[in-house]
Amino acid sequence: MNHVDIQTCGPIARVLRSPSRDARSIDDARSMAHLSRSFAFERMHRSKASLESQRVVGARVVGARARGARRGLWHPIARAALANERAHRAMPSSCVIVGGGPTGLALAIALARRGWNDVQVWERLLRPPASDSKAWGDPSRSYNVGLSGRGQRVLKDIGALDRVLDKCAVVKGRMDWGPDGVPKERLANKTYDTQVIQRDRLVACLLEEVEAKYSRQIKVKYNSACTGCEFSEDGSMVTLELGECGEDCDVGEPSAVGGRVRVPVVFGAEGNSMRSAVVREMDENSKCEAKIVRYTSSNARVYKTIPIYLPDNMRKDLNYSARTKGGVALEALPTKEGLLIGIMLVKPDDEQTCEALSNPVALKKFFNEQFPMFIDYIKDKDIEAMANSKFFGLPNFGYVANALNMGGMAALLGDTIHTVKPYFGLGVNSAWEDVRVLIDALDEADGDTKVALPNYSKNRAKDAEALVTLSRSFDGGFLTFVLPLIVDSMFHKIAPWLFMPNTIQMLQKEDWSFSDIQRRKWIDRFMQGAVISSAFAALFAGVCNVARQFVVPLAMKLLSRGGA
Repeated sequence: MNHVDIQTCGPIARVLRSPSRDARSIDDARSMAHLSRSFAFERMHRSKASLESQRVVGARVVGARARGARRGLWHPIARAALANERAHRAMPSSCVIVGGGPTGLALAIALARRGWNDVQVWERLLRPPASDSKAWGDPSRSYNVGLSGRGQRVLKDIGALDRVLDKCAVVKGRMDWGPDGVPKERLANKTYDTQVIQRDRLVACLLEEVEAKYSRQIKVKYNSACTGCEFSEDGSMVTLELGECGEDCDVGEPSAVGGRVRVPVVFGAEGNSMRSAVVREMDENSKCEAKIVRYTSSNARVYKTIPIYLPDNMRKDLNYSARTKGGVALEALPTKEGLLIGIMLVKPDDEQTCEALSNPVALKKFFNEQFPMFIDYIKDKDIEAMANSKFFGLPNFGYVANALNMGGMAALLGDTIHTVKPYFGLGVNSAWEDVRVLIDALDEADGDTKVALPNYSKNRAKDAEALVTLSRSFDGGFLTFVLPLIVDSMFHKIAPWLFMPNTIQMLQKEDWSFSDIQRRKWIDRFMQGAVISSAFAALFAGVCNVARQFVVPLAMKLLSRGGA
């Protein structure tokens, strides 16, 4: 399992919770039909005049789409860019992608489709098992990720969707138990079904895609860490240090040095550790504007995993969720094999609960008392294994500010530039969107990285910051999370033509960029404030009017009698 012990290396492990759903058989056909219509629509030509004619004030704010079109995210060329196969005439002779996860492999495939020949992918961890291996029946092997419409579109465009869907489970909604223990089933109503797959299994699928179609162009090196990075003064070459790493190594301290590699360009896609050599050099280099912004966690959570075996008469296409009055949560997403991977989240300063989760007898008692709806579907051996396992932590929020590139020599993408807690399925899906924007910039520049990488940074940096800012607001408690959701729901229900849905629903709209969602929410907050202020002003004026007509004359009359 690619987790890091939080007691030694900090909370860089992730867990995905996605209140969404997936498609297979008839449902899969229905989902793909929706996607096909979406892709066809996105390829339609829209002139600048037609975009400007659609600028309206109201809930749809089509002007936001026009702004997005100018940035490249919603431009019809960008929406179809990854699906095209073309040769970049000005492409560099070689490149290194640091990070062999979903982001790095998707980028490698997209580059190979454009004729890039010498693409090296360095991954510090060991190669995962094959996608059809029995190892994926082990819930401790890897956490689940949810593939939304954003992610599925990218997979379709790079030709890997069918291979990945074959190893996915479908999630069509949620079965949720609140602190009162009353279950509520909520089926989602979207144009796609969310697909759920173990993160490392997704990597295995993409690796198999590489080996089946692009083995001559892409070389993936496992147990290979980038331990050093140096940019040339003339902006033409990057010198990278290659070292062995292994399953449990710290990136900053490789077990051995493997030599130096010089390439014209490097892409940093090494996940959310924020400690890769490429990111570190860009952050410290005085000639690079990229700066790492890290946040300390104000709402820390640690977790353990356990398999849950539902009986045949229970739905296997739901996200099962339960919460206690003490704030402990159990989230469970299905796998292709039918079992659920349950993840129990607890506050690290809740010592009593943490101790209970580390003792087999106490843990079984805890399940009986707090999560009785699951106890019949959990095996004693798994309770013992969970009790004896380590706690793992969620990542802290962080992003790369100002710039995502170093001239034409380097660019950053994925969790490296926007690290969020994986509560709403924004991790891998937003990372693949980075790939789309980067490839669009390369297409426009015909592969010339000196032109494309600055344009990519200009088009994507604000979205990376907006994604982290929006996600942090979900982690702040009642005032910054629950209350805005309530207010948004009320106003949208009263005037859907004027007010947008809540932020979580907006983030599921794949045709909106994160920065435009943030900007639109600011507009909503302003209008909501104006309405609420007007209501209070009208109420105050009404009270004053009543007082002037009735209360004041009565008081004067009583005072005059008292004086007499």
